[in-house]
Amino acid sequence: MVRVFLLAFLFALLALGTAAYADCTSCFTSVFAQRTSTNIDLSFTAQASDDVVLPDSVVAVVMQVDGNRTKCLSTTLTRTSQSHGVAMYRGSFGAYGTYTHSGRIELAGQIYEFTVPLDGTPGKIDVAKDQSPLNRNGFRVQVTAAPVTPAPTVAPAAPAGPGLPNVNPTFIVGGALVLVTVVGAYVDRRRALARSLAG
Repeated sequence: MVRVFLLAFLFALLALGTAAYADCTSCFTSVFAQRTSTNIDLSFTAQASDDVVLPDSVVAVVMQVDGNRTKCLSTTLTRTSQSHGVAMYRGSFGAYGTYTHSGRIELAGQIYEFTVPLDGTPGKIDVAKDQSPLNRNGFRVQVTAAPVTPAPTVAPAAPAGPGLPNVNPTFIVGGALVLVTVVGAYVDRRRALARSLAG
C-alpha cells in the first residue's frame, strides 16, 4: 500500500519538475557567433509561450572582446524566424577579436549576460544578476571596414578532466523513489515465496 502512495508522489513530483521549466514565458536559451573574414554573425535563440508576442528586434551590447573590456558596441538583431514557440534573432557587425565576445542583451525587460566563442560553437547565456538597463549609447555598429585588432590573447584553458553533469534534483528524488519501490516489491515477493514454501 505504501508503494502506491510513493508512486503517486513520484508522478506528482515529476509533474512539478516539468512545470519549473514551463515558467519561462519569454527567455533567451542559446547564443552562437561565427567570425568570417569581414563580419561576425551573432545569433540568439529565444523561447516564448504561444500567447507572448516577441519584439521584431532586440539590442545586444558587446562589452568584452577576448576577455578584455572594450568600448561598448551596440548592435541590433532582427527576428528572422519564429515557429512553435522558438524565435531566432540575428545580426552582424565588423569583425574584430579572435576568440570570444561577451556582453548583455535584453528581451521583454529581462537582461541577460552572454559569452560566445567566435568559432560557431554554442556560447553561454544566463539571466544577469545586475538588471540595470543596457547602455545603448555606446558605439553604434555601422562599421564598413574591420578595425585593427590588437595582438591576440591566449584563450582560457579548458578545465582539466570531465565535469559533473548538471542534474535536476527532481530526477534524483524520482530515481530514488523508483529504486525504493522496486526494492520493496522485490522484498515483498521474496517474503511471499518464503511463506508459500513454508506452509
